[in-house]
Amino acid sequence: MNKIEEQLWNYIDGNCTAEERHQIEAELLANEHYQKIYQELLAVNAALNHLEFEEPSMSFSRNVMEQINLEIKPIALKTKVDNRIVYSIMAFFLVSMLGIVGYVISQSDFSLSASFSKINFQFDTEKLITPTFFKAFLMIDVVLVLLFIDNYLRKGLTQKKGV
Repeated sequence: MNKIEEQLWNYIDGNCTAEERHQIEAELLANEHYQKIYQELLAVNAALNHLEFEEPSMSFSRNVMEQINLEIKPIALKTKVDNRIVYSIMAFFLVSMLGIVGYVISQSDFSLSASFSKINFQFDTEKLITPTFFKAFLMIDVVLVLLFIDNYLRKGLTQKKGV
């Protein structure tokens, strides 16, 4: 398809800008070759518009619908998690983390005996580590652990089902 035909098809379909439309109309009035190609393309367009699309027979449609009805319908995934399991896992990790944090704090010596002349390691730990900080830290840890367990269990269930 050459450039003239492409422009004329765009003109016939109404897919050209106003400037292109005026330019093509001027060419149609001035150029006989343009006019001839335009008439041929109009005839082709009219023939295409009068074509009737073939529809499948009723028996074919019925057979296809019956085959679709015979297909196994997917079962909606409905899982119900027992809250006691979630709470017991949460309690286990919370007690474990509290035990580890308590052990670390009880075994720690907060006095720094190293003598570095350029760097001052005298931190006021009471200002840095507050009860609110501990609570936020533990809450974030619990949420991350629960998300990890949920992700791990979901992967295990989907791999067993073959999805």
